Amino acid sequence: MKFFRLRRVLVWISALMALGIIASVGAIVGVFLYYGRGVEGIDVSTIRNYRPYQVTRITARDGTVLGEIFKERRTLIAFGEIPSHVENAFIAAEDAEFYHHEGMDYFGMARAMLSNIEAGQIRQGASTITQQVVKNFLLSSERTFERKVQELILARRLEQALTKQQILELYLNEIFFGHGRYGIEEASRFYFGRSVREINLGQAALLAAMPKAPSKGSPHKDPERAKARQVYVLKQMVRHGFAAPRDAQVFIDAPLEVIPPGREDVVLDEGQEFVDAAHDELLRRFGEETLLRLGATVTTTVDLEVQRQARLGLLSGLIELDQRQGFGHKIKAVSEKKRAAALKKVEGELELGVAYPAVILPPDPSLTLPPDAVPVQIGAQKVMLVIPAGSRYDDPKLEHAAQFPADGITMVQVTSRESGLGQPDGWWVGSIGSGPEAAVGIADNATGELLAMVGGTIHARGSFNRFTQAKRQPGSSFKPFVYGAALASQRFSAATLVEDSPEIYEKWRPTNFEGELYRGAIRLRVALTHSINTIAIKLVDSIGFEAVHEFARAAGITSPLSPNLALALGVSELTPLELLGGYLTLARGGSRIPATMIKRIEAPGMETWTSEAQPVQALREDVVFVLTSMMESVVKEGTGQRAQALNRPVAGKTGTSAEHRDAWFAGFTANYVAVAWVGFDRPRALGKAETGGRAALPVWLAAMRAAEGASPPRSFVPPASVEVRMIDKRSGLLAPALVVAADGSMVAPSADEVMEEYFVAGTEPLDHAELGAMAAGDAVLDLYGDGEERIPAVEGERADGADLHAEPVGRNLPSVTVDP
Repeated sequence: MKFFRLRRVLVWISALMALGIIASVGAIVGVFLYYGRGVEGIDVSTIRNYRPYQVTRITARDGTVLGEIFKERRTLIAFGEIPSHVENAFIAAEDAEFYHHEGMDYFGMARAMLSNIEAGQIRQGASTITQQVVKNFLLSSERTFERKVQELILARRLEQALTKQQILELYLNEIFFGHGRYGIEEASRFYFGRSVREINLGQAALLAAMPKAPSKGSPHKDPERAKARQVYVLKQMVRHGFAAPRDAQVFIDAPLEVIPPGREDVVLDEGQEFVDAAHDELLRRFGEETLLRLGATVTTTVDLEVQRQARLGLLSGLIELDQRQGFGHKIKAVSEKKRAAALKKVEGELELGVAYPAVILPPDPSLTLPPDAVPVQIGAQKVMLVIPAGSRYDDPKLEHAAQFPADGITMVQVTSRESGLGQPDGWWVGSIGSGPEAAVGIADNATGELLAMVGGTIHARGSFNRFTQAKRQPGSSFKPFVYGAALASQRFSAATLVEDSPEIYEKWRPTNFEGELYRGAIRLRVALTHSINTIAIKLVDSIGFEAVHEFARAAGITSPLSPNLALALGVSELTPLELLGGYLTLARGGSRIPATMIKRIEAPGMETWTSEAQPVQALREDVVFVLTSMMESVVKEGTGQRAQALNRPVAGKTGTSAEHRDAWFAGFTANYVAVAWVGFDRPRALGKAETGGRAALPVWLAAMRAAEGASPPRSFVPPASVEVRMIDKRSGLLAPALVVAADGSMVAPSADEVMEEYFVAGTEPLDHAELGAMAAGDAVLDLYGDGEERIPAVEGERADGADLHAEPVGRNLPSVTVDP
């Protein structure tokens, strides 16, 4: 009887237990069905299209990192490139059963549940790596029961959609490691200064220890805690068979191997002009959002040593100019009346970066200023003027009190209104704003690659780049395009005589640099050598400004060009980069390629981009060679003689715009082409005698020396189509074989009287000069009444058929005098 009663009890207990299990399973299923409705629309396979924010790096041609573009510092690394000991360290630390479960760790879940029940709140999540991927990619990070159930559901789906390796790759590239670093590659670079491909077992364990508490566990913030976590991970690796005890013990006993914060991503101050150029090009190609996810490596063309030397040369040239003209130097005390006028001149709030006249205040014992600072006043505002030791305006031979005497006036620009920079309360901070700025760039003739580009004395990211952005009048440095067009017309040669004489064009009477000094009939080579304004204008009047436009456009000039005779004097504004592009075509014998700043762009999942520009023979090689030969004379005998210091053949041209506002030198060797510009950002005179040959050429020379180095000199080689003739220097005609000497005998002409000249075939002279022959007359079709031909009888018609009254020749011309 007792047996049957016991049996009945057991049956009931079993039934109740079964019902409990069924109810529990039903409840669990119900919970999963209820909360699973919120994730029915989530397609876990979309994770395959993982495109996170990544770092794009800009490098020099040698691979040195110049700058980075990022929203989140992350660099993706493929699973196949991750060392096994790195993989095992994370598995041991986060999910030892990763390769054996289907997304959920049931024992871990039970353990966490007991812990949470005991604590009365959710403290442990028991998340597998798969669940963490779901949380990071598909769900929010809130810690609720609903989100945990959804996480479990999606983890199973994810395990079915992706391989274990794909899941682990997503996890290791996404997780946060503190200090703004995401993913194991960026973390490894930050903490160890090397790729994760190169780290050792101890470093791998340290990385794996950090995702639990990336900020608190950083070795830079709490090295003791970080060491303890590293030891824990190493022991876990031994426990699960991922590391040999002996190997792990080496790193357990050793100190942490980390580098000081910030050393892994040291970005050079040099070459930031190229970073800006690369950034602009990437934005143009990809747009901002795609760029932030690109993860590219952009290799620029900059040669850092040439860039450094070019910048030093630019600063040196400006310092010499400052000292010549007294910019920031030669300051003297002035009268109270002049000081009051200077203060009264400034009204309203001061703008950052704008130069104002500042009165230097006398020393005040109650003020405590840094040793490199001087007190000044701009209008009603007191300013601490900072002149760092060794900087552009610091004269090492003088104390600041002597260089910047009290009651003197100098130009100062406000650089900061912020407090706490060492100035008294209410004072602002400024720097000398007296002197001009400059820009220089140099390119390889063979490739068009810019080896250096200096946009100003100081260039931080996003600064105004004068080499690419400043549009200024090139002055006489534009004249080679005028002379080239004249040669291309085949109506002129380097030996053609043109009268250097004043003319009036619709009330405009241009003069030469020397004023009312004219040379009479001279050869075009001599005219370009000495930058004769009148002759350049006569050439444009003869061939038409359209021909000059065509020649300049073929060379690569794209800016609007003046449609009148002032075009000859370089009044059309160009950037230094644009002028370099035009000279690059000349340096390449008429073969045009763009000047480039980017060698290649490499990005994951994309075909590597390299410069695709193909050369175009835009100008005749024979015309360009004759022009180049004439430009060599500018350096050998004319306004560019300082370039002879390069000790190799140079073809170039100086340029000085109206009122000495801009100074230029543009020129090339057989290897490189460079352009230098000097001027004020707000145009005004550089000072007396500050021509292109004096102010800009030294800057050009420093850049060219840096590029040429110790390479052997190379000459410009004439193409086979160029003709060579011995000519009489005075007449431009063929040199006579013999001339009559003073005693009546027949002798060969002296070297001073004749020279070899280059000609485009068909333009060489046919007649021989005679002994004592005068110049043959103005070759510009006698338009100015100096030659043998007569003006055509039909009004408005020239001997060459061109319309004398064609617009806009001679109309609406600016009143300018452009110098060499």
